[in-house]
Amino acid sequence: MTSHISDLPQDFEECVRFHGHSCPGLALGYLAAKAGLDEFKTGPAEDEELVCIVENDSCAVDAIQVMLGCTFGKGNLIFRDWGKQVYTFMDRRSGRSLRVALRGELPGRKERQALREKIEAGLATDEERAQWEAHKERVIRELVTANPADFFSIQRGADALPPMAQIVETRTCPVCGEEVMESRMVEQDGVMVCQGCVKR
Repeated sequence: MTSHISDLPQDFEECVRFHGHSCPGLALGYLAAKAGLDEFKTGPAEDEELVCIVENDSCAVDAIQVMLGCTFGKGNLIFRDWGKQVYTFMDRRSGRSLRVALRGELPGRKERQALREKIEAGLATDEERAQWEAHKERVIRELVTANPADFFSIQRGADALPPMAQIVETRTCPVCGEEVMESRMVEQDGVMVCQGCVKR
């Protein structure tokens, strides 16, 4: 899928294809990722040379994955469930880091929220649906063409590099019989079990 909005950057269209649709949240992640790419003068990570700590699990994180090559599978995407539009980018080669935090609300958030609530409740008119789409398009275009400093506070040297991803032993949970990383097992009644079997 590509965006229905014309003349957007090709790399944003790649984010849309990965994510499945175009939205302000994805555009926000795209803008945050641009800050990291601009700072480190690099392209997407092939391995763990770039690391990103994300403090939310919103649409924005999909743009981070596409633009920076930071993924859970490579171990260079670290999730902190803090509910904040904050992203810390790190370059292992230089040891530098960059913390990018959204300042305030996105433009027109309250207006978009009111329209979305009417649409989801099935109460929106055709005109209101058109307003919603036009408003969303304006915000997306504004974000993908902005300077990251227009929306984010940017702080250098903000965090220490995390350790490289580790390959650990796998054991069999004695309760369910499934394989589990040894480092993720917990003790229950003197026996090491997987977290899914705790208190089962």
